This record gives sequence, structure tokens and C-alpha cells, in this order.
Amino acid sequence: MKQSLLDKVKKAHFPETQAYTLEFNAETCSHCGMCAQTCPTSCLQWDEEKKIPYGTGLVDLELACIGCNNCEAICPSSSIRVRGEYRVLEGRYKTPADMTGKMTPYAPLNGTTPGDEFAVPTGLTDTEQVIYNRRSIRMFKNKPVPKELLKRIIEAARFAPSAGNGQPWKFVVVTDRDLLDKIDEKCGSILNMIHWLYSGKQLWRKFCVSLLSFFQVNKWDQRPIAAMEKVKYTGKGKITFNAPAVIHLLKDKRGISHPDVDVAIAAQNLVLAAHSLGLGTCYVGFIASTIKYAPAVRKMLGIDYPYELVISICVGYPKVKAQDKPVPRRPVSVEWIS
Repeated sequence: MKQSLLDKVKKAHFPETQAYTLEFNAETCSHCGMCAQTCPTSCLQWDEEKKIPYGTGLVDLELACIGCNNCEAICPSSSIRVRGEYRVLEGRYKTPADMTGKMTPYAPLNGTTPGDEFAVPTGLTDTEQVIYNRRSIRMFKNKPVPKELLKRIIEAARFAPSAGNGQPWKFVVVTDRDLLDKIDEKCGSILNMIHWLYSGKQLWRKFCVSLLSFFQVNKWDQRPIAAMEKVKYTGKGKITFNAPAVIHLLKDKRGISHPDVDVAIAAQNLVLAAHSLGLGTCYVGFIASTIKYAPAVRKMLGIDYPYELVISICVGYPKVKAQDKPVPRRPVSVEWIS
């Protein structure tokens, strides 16, 4: 059957999608609301009257869930579960066949998994345990992080490997919450514009998004748009989650080979060291993705040539420690050549 122009435009960026599903047990729910608070997108909302969570979608996405399992990890009564898998069934973002499959618990020891999918790993090295237990934290205590600890985790980042030992990085540490709120506000206004364009029903908006997705394939996935929606309705301080400290990692654009990769390795050193010291962290890409349209933010952070922001990391003391546990992940595609 011949497709209409509208269908062609829609399938370029609003393709048929298989979403995750949520299973919720209202009888065992403790009504704490932490699942909705820690959800990184607009997926989980909190019903103030019934004191229970409920799932929401976005545009043509039935459930705006990214499958991070934060709600499962933080729930004190195991009342919520994420099931199924996210798959784009057609179009530019179609999920490759080798990237599909049911999420499974960790299995580092000869492919065996624990009876409890959230069990803390045993029989592993300290480094492995940090890797499996570390979770993105979006709920922080209103407690400053000592400068000595911030220096300590940056030191861990400093000793990351880099191409040609170029070490093409620079760190900007912000602990001034008023400044962080101003940055949130500037970047949030740009995210709101992107969300407005994406969620519009007019044909011209859909066409613009499809065109933009063709040239910026990494920027227009449905899932981060749902996170933008949460930024919109939660407002002040949400991009950086009211964290007491945010470390901005910059690259020297003239760095050898792939300086973004060097900075990414340093960043992971930093977050793993932070976790081992009892700190929570969360990667934030929204500031880096909007800063090119917000020269005022570059000025606030003192970013000049040859440096460019790659990623920002929120740092603080977790409000809830129960979130530190391994969660299921999608099977990994591995091709063995011998």
C-alpha cells in the first residue's frame, strides 16, 4: 500500500515502538513516592490523592520509560517492576536484531546469576563490586561535599589513560548552588524549546524534527525528550538535581585522536572513585548539548578556546542508600573471533 507523505514523515522519526511495561503492586506499596522522584524521565508520575505511582507516555511512545530500573532499585517494598524491552520496530532508529532480548541480572561468574536479581555480588573483587553496585543518583542530601573529597575523585580522573598520553582534559567544579540554578534555568529554557518542537502535532513541526534527526541522529531519540519533559514540569534545579557540587569535564578540542573518549574514561574513573567513597553521582549531558546555544553559560563556567564541555557530573551524598544495587541489563552482543 502506498504511503502518504504524513506517514513517511512520521516514520522518519515517530516510528512504531515497543515500550517497556510496568508491574505495580498497590497492596505492598509503602507510598513513599521515591520511585517517581528518582525516575529520570516523565514516565513515573505520583498520584497525590491515591499515593501511588502511575506511568505516562510521550507523543507516540506508550510509556516514556528508558528501562534504567531506578524505580525497582529504590523501592523499599519491591512493589514495582520494569518488564519487557524497548524496541524501535521501523525507520531510522530501528533497533538492530543483536541489541534485543529480555533484561537479565548480572552474571560475572561463569554465567551464573544470583537467586535475587538485586543481590549484592559476592566472590568478586572490590573493583567489580563498585562497578555493579554503582547507580546514578538523582536524590541528594542537602549537605556540602568537602573540598578534599572532590579533589580526591578528580585525582582518580587525572590518572585515566589517554591517547598519546595527551591528557586533554580540564575540570570546572561548581559548588555555588545559586550559580548552578542559573545554569539550569538557561539550559532549561533551550530544552523547553526542543520539547515544544518535538511534541507538537502540526505537520511542520513533525517535518522539522524528522529533518533534524537526519542530520543529528544522536540528538533526537524519543527517550531523552521524555527527560526534557520532566525538566519542564519540575523546574528549578532539576537538570542538576539540586546536587551540592557539579563537576564539568572539558576537552581540549586539539587533543590527539578522540579526546571525547579520553574525557569519558576520566569521567568513569571519577564516578567509580566517588562511589567507593560513599558519594553519589549522575552524568548530565543536557548542559553540554545546550551550551552551544547559551553563550552566557560558557561565560559563567569560564570556558574558552580550545576547551569544550563534554559532560557534567553531579556529586553529593545520596539521600537513599538502598539504591546501591545491581539491576538487570539487556543482553550484550559479543562476536568471538579466534
